[in-house]
Amino acid sequence: MGRPAMVLALAVVAACAHGGGSDKPSDAAPDTGKPIDAAIDGNGCAMQPCTILPQCGCAGATACDVDVTDSVGTACRSVLTPGTETSTCTSLDKCDKGYVCLGGTAYSTCKKYCLADADCGTPRGRCAIDISSGGMAIAGIPSACSSNCSPLSTSAPAECPAGFKCGLFTATHNNTPVPITDCSPAGAGTQGASCGTNAGNDSMCAPGYLCTTVGSGFQCRRICNKTANTGCTGTQTCLGFQTPQTVDIEYGVCN
Repeated sequence: MGRPAMVLALAVVAACAHGGGSDKPSDAAPDTGKPIDAAIDGNGCAMQPCTILPQCGCAGATACDVDVTDSVGTACRSVLTPGTETSTCTSLDKCDKGYVCLGGTAYSTCKKYCLADADCGTPRGRCAIDISSGGMAIAGIPSACSSNCSPLSTSAPAECPAGFKCGLFTATHNNTPVPITDCSPAGAGTQGASCGTNAGNDSMCAPGYLCTTVGSGFQCRRICNKTANTGCTGTQTCLGFQTPQTVDIEYGVCN
């Protein structure tokens, strides 16, 4: 039996920030008699009109985030709900300061902004999710952390929102593919359960399982530790992927 031909959960995690909750800075000049730029530059932030890391330039409970009005630069936004890694979101204002709402069309979660892997959880968190618009990274915007969750766990991960599991993904960071673990919606399918006919649907698989195709057909298969060759039962073996998925260890699926 050959190696899995594809991993349905493997997708570019980098995504556009989901907007709708950002406040565009006012175009009106403050009544100081000074030019607009002079007033803005006076806040001392490294980036204007505000800086994401560290948070600078936004008053009170507002947060500095991507300017979703044009996906260029930063802007202050409100914080209606201080969501973190364990929170789903529908707009930027559903995430706390220092977090951004990212994800696919079916779900989005709050992701922590970062400058290095050390800003993310160990041993699996990676500062590898570039914030992009139209497939292009937005200049001057920090990357975001992937989850430190374990894809080997068959229970709901503490690092993920309720109803989610931990899966295997590939982020594109600085134009380079980076294997990561991250949170995604969970289903009930376990070993051998169908997860699609013409296309795979990983959300049909339970925590600890991944929708893959080995030869033909999409089935949920148990995620295993390829490095130690553990996690499978009976006569099953841990198959590595065509492109090795190595984060803290190399992962595979049981077959």
